Amino acid sequence: MPVNKVPLQALSLPERSAGGFLWKARLSATLLRSFALRTAGHLPLSALRVSVYRILFGMNIGKGAKIDCGCLIWGPGRITIGPGTVVNRGVVLDGRFPLTIGRNVSISLYSIILTLQHDLEAPDFRSIGAPVTIEDHVFVGARAIIMPGITIGEGAAVAAGAVVTKDVEPFAVVAGVPAKPIGSRPKNLVFQL
Repeated sequence: MPVNKVPLQALSLPERSAGGFLWKARLSATLLRSFALRTAGHLPLSALRVSVYRILFGMNIGKGAKIDCGCLIWGPGRITIGPGTVVNRGVVLDGRFPLTIGRNVSISLYSIILTLQHDLEAPDFRSIGAPVTIEDHVFVGARAIIMPGITIGEGAAVAAGAVVTKDVEPFAVVAGVPAKPIGSRPKNLVFQL
């Protein structure tokens, strides 16, 4: 199993000036955008949700991709979703660092894909993160968690409830906390979602 290729990086945040108008205006805009993003996640049709994510929030979403109701999305402008991919109900997509999801990927109910976390070893508990890549024909089981800086290889499968802390080889099946290889998938995957 390869070690993560991308080191976690500290997240830089703008400084808050005491009572500054610009800081308050930026905070208000952020809150309005966050409200609009959460509201978009509850629109009644997947095609409508996908259109809103593309047009208003700059997400790069491929043809035929579906995003179910109730997903929580952060940093939509840094998220790319390939054609034919299905993101099921209640999934969390964290785009605070780049998140790339390939073609015909199935992400099951209530899974969490993170690109940012806290540094448990830092005295200031700062935020650190790295891009996440999920390649084509990957299956992510219900309530799985994928941590920052991870690459999940083509055709791999992540079992329900697994916590992925290291890269996953192509066509591997991983399970557990932390996720470890337990099998493999056929290399001739051709399905379309």
